[in-house]
Amino acid sequence: MAIDFDQLAATIIEKVGGEENISSVTHCVTRLRFYLKDKEKADTEALEKTPGVLGVTYGMKQYQIILGKNVFTVFNKIVKDYNVDADDNPKQNNSEASEGRTDKKGIKNTFQNILAFIIGSVTPFITVVYGAGMIRVMLTIISSIWPSVEETSTFMMFNFLALAAFYFMPILIAYGAARQLKSNPAFAITVVSMLLYPDFMALVEGQIDVSMFSIPVVLADYSQTLLPALLSAYLVSKLEKFFYKVIPGVLRTVFAPMLILGAAMPIVVLFLAPIGSIAGEWVVQLFVWIYGITGGLTVGILAAVFPFIIMSGMNMMFAPVMVQSIASIGFDALFRPALLLHNMAEGGACLGVAMRTKNKELRTEAIGCAIGCIVSGVTEPALYGINLRLKKPLFAVMISGGIGGALAGFLGAKAFEMGYSSILALPIFEGTIIAITIAVAVTIILSAIITVILGFNDEPSISTMNKMEVQSANK
Repeated sequence: MAIDFDQLAATIIEKVGGEENISSVTHCVTRLRFYLKDKEKADTEALEKTPGVLGVTYGMKQYQIILGKNVFTVFNKIVKDYNVDADDNPKQNNSEASEGRTDKKGIKNTFQNILAFIIGSVTPFITVVYGAGMIRVMLTIISSIWPSVEETSTFMMFNFLALAAFYFMPILIAYGAARQLKSNPAFAITVVSMLLYPDFMALVEGQIDVSMFSIPVVLADYSQTLLPALLSAYLVSKLEKFFYKVIPGVLRTVFAPMLILGAAMPIVVLFLAPIGSIAGEWVVQLFVWIYGITGGLTVGILAAVFPFIIMSGMNMMFAPVMVQSIASIGFDALFRPALLLHNMAEGGACLGVAMRTKNKELRTEAIGCAIGCIVSGVTEPALYGINLRLKKPLFAVMISGGIGGALAGFLGAKAFEMGYSSILALPIFEGTIIAITIAVAVTIILSAIITVILGFNDEPSISTMNKMEVQSANK
């Protein structure tokens, strides 16, 4: 039976507490991500039993419903048919606030708010980065086969497109941050664009002493940076609210924009941009230091525990660090290898399930999920639909991911571009492609073998068979 997407969307809206309980909704590759006014009103148990829903989790203040490849269809129906804000807004009311209770305070909640803001700001940009990274992958493959193509105008234009996403990253981040803060993105983009203006970049390259109000200006290359744009967008949002509030309506149209930009620029140039740049470098160097002490073991540990990070809904928290790492030191030796090898472990476990099971429907589903993990880099259907449900394959995922990750770390695998965590993205490892290829092969084979050896309950329950029937109908 095929999924009735109208009914699925209606059920989801009902079970999350209705339209009135939704502050906003967004999505990633496989999940609907709701910001709810009161998460206690959501009926998680009923949603988990809904055909077409692979799982439900809550993390980073988002109520996340895993739908796999159907997420785009359901999201579009929700936005079209329901009165729901589709903006990426992390400033939703939490359950305590919506019920008139005191909002949580403290270091933990502040940290969660900051992290949710960063992730929400970066999420719209990550898709573009992956796309640009995969274009770079294809260009690398083509140029390795046909070296002279690098001299053609067509090749150069595609290369410009791929590089633009990284060079102008602060502008894209500023846009995402402004949407998070419910402010006008044009103000944040304008202020950040000043840091990338050709004449400003010429000052950076010229090493000329520059000052504002007798205060020395730190001339730095802010292209491909993250934190300067986030800090700038936050400042601009506060200035926008302030000036539009205090300036009388008759003068607001003329003077508010002028004062917002005029007040923001010196603060950003003199203080926030340099602080953000330095802080970003410190974060990257912290992980470089950890990696230098523990070596490949860190990659293995991260790959082994990644199933639980995904289940917690916190898998997007590493995206800003990956972007900053590649921009700062030119590669990512920790997160991208661990992500890739976790995906390979999930896919390998599904192959093991397919080899061992006597259930034809389960074999078909397992093969489809394995292809999704290994080729497409999408793991939620495999994790929730196969490995977690059957339990023992999840142990295979953890063991093989840990061993494969450690192997990649000790062999020195490094990702030099952003790209999806799939086997198609191996060229992003450039000179270390042999190291990551060995680790990938070991992880997949080992995961499949361990799954076959450990075995699992090959008699799915009725509810499981109903879910598999719905998923199989959409393959």
